[in-house]
Amino acid sequence: MDLKLGTYLIYLAVSIVLTVWVARTLLKNGQVFLDEAFADERLAKSVNHLLVVGFYLLNLGYVAVALKIGQALPDGSSAMEALAWKLGLVLLVLGGLHFFNLFVLSRFRRRRLLDQLPPPVPPTRMIPAGYPPYPTPPMPPRPAPHGYPKPTAPAAPAAPAMPQQPVPGGEPQPPL
Repeated sequence: MDLKLGTYLIYLAVSIVLTVWVARTLLKNGQVFLDEAFADERLAKSVNHLLVVGFYLLNLGYVAVALKIGQALPDGSSAMEALAWKLGLVLLVLGGLHFFNLFVLSRFRRRRLLDQLPPPVPPTRMIPAGYPPYPTPPMPPRPAPHGYPKPTAPAAPAAPAMPQQPVPGGEPQPPL
């Protein structure tokens, strides 16, 4: 059997086994996380099933697209390197999809938890008007946000003009 064909078969077998194992693990252990994120068991079960189907489609599609090995495989070590490269990419895609799903689902959970928070507590007492009894110093001017015109400073008083001195044999020169 050709080395390249053997590498293809091993790559497909290992990639499919890894994909099925990760998908079953996510289906089993992800249900608890989704129940907490959605607070509705029926919705969580449906989303879990849809995520697993999408996971299969994306990962097996990537395995099929990345199947081709472009270089010749003259010996077993180059075949092993090509196989390791391909399987490493599959594992990175699996991990990337997993963390992306966790990120999105944690955003759903955070939004749901924020919606469940009680309203803020009303104040228990009020500060009387005119407090503090002493005048407060003026606040320094804040810098303008980026992209807006800067506030102009008040113009400084102009220096008194110096009289021009006549130069013998020529026109008067302006002051330096």
